[in-house]
Amino acid sequence: MISRRAFSRALATAPAFGYAASSQAQDNYPDRPIRLVVGLAPGGLADITARFIAPRLGDILGRSVLVENRTGAGGAIATRAVAASAPDGYTLLMAFDGTHVTLPAANPGIGFDPVNDFAMIGKVVDAPVLVTAHPSFPARDFGEFITLSRSSIGSGVGSRVYDYGTSGVASTGHLTMELLKQRLGIFAVHIPYRGGGDARAQVLGRQIPLMLAGVPATSGDIRAGLLKGLAVTSAQRSHVLPGVPALAELGYKEMAGIDINSWVGLMAPARTPPSIVARLDAALRQTLATDEVHTRLLNSGSTPVKSSPEIFKSQVAGDLARWKGVIRDSHLRLDA
Repeated sequence: MISRRAFSRALATAPAFGYAASSQAQDNYPDRPIRLVVGLAPGGLADITARFIAPRLGDILGRSVLVENRTGAGGAIATRAVAASAPDGYTLLMAFDGTHVTLPAANPGIGFDPVNDFAMIGKVVDAPVLVTAHPSFPARDFGEFITLSRSSIGSGVGSRVYDYGTSGVASTGHLTMELLKQRLGIFAVHIPYRGGGDARAQVLGRQIPLMLAGVPATSGDIRAGLLKGLAVTSAQRSHVLPGVPALAELGYKEMAGIDINSWVGLMAPARTPPSIVARLDAALRQTLATDEVHTRLLNSGSTPVKSSPEIFKSQVAGDLARWKGVIRDSHLRLDA
């Protein structure tokens, strides 16, 4: 039998012991491999970015960083899973604007809070959205596609409605095309896939004529002549595709001021200890500063942009508010 006094002493010292153990675990972080979860299939912007940074990030941290693709619901399944994971720094998310901006903007019941359920570590890259087509597609640029689409709608015999693929419902590519349809009076049918890589395969195979995704998803195919770029949605042309015009260049007043970029960033579950967030923040900065990683990201069509956790959180909140406004003002009806 333990005495009441001894039992009280044990209770009093238990929190201190637990705190010491927790502090020691943080001091030793990381002491085992880290999972970097991507919510889309291989081949898209988030996956490409994850695979470019993971090896060097692991070298700097002294432990392997293992990329894990967990697909479904446009990235929402993986995002919810990471939000519910232990906040110990061993499960991270390669977040992107689809999971943290456009999906929550389109569906408030998505099952996670894109700002408050995560500890922001930092944005990694920006990339323009690229409108890509198979070489057999009759339009040479997006301006010709507008003309083609407008002339086909309701023209009776021989009319044609074109499909376009994206990485998923309410992805940035999806909402971008829906916005353009509203502004320009064109029509196209959305075909959602499990990621930009899957949509790319369908365009290459001529199952669909068009797709919208971040530049890195298809820039190599365009340079090789396997696909063609119709337009980028950023204010200026992409540095890796200088022959592809920006939408703002096409002379449509509806396109004035348009500047849409996808982004990818690193996040951990909320309540991850500040010391671990700081360790990951520093390691990510070092990773992006290495010539190899920086060059690979640039050559893919991304722009490396390491922001602080605070700035990254502010951008996520601001982008979320902007896309909510676009959806509201444009009266977009999203397919399931």
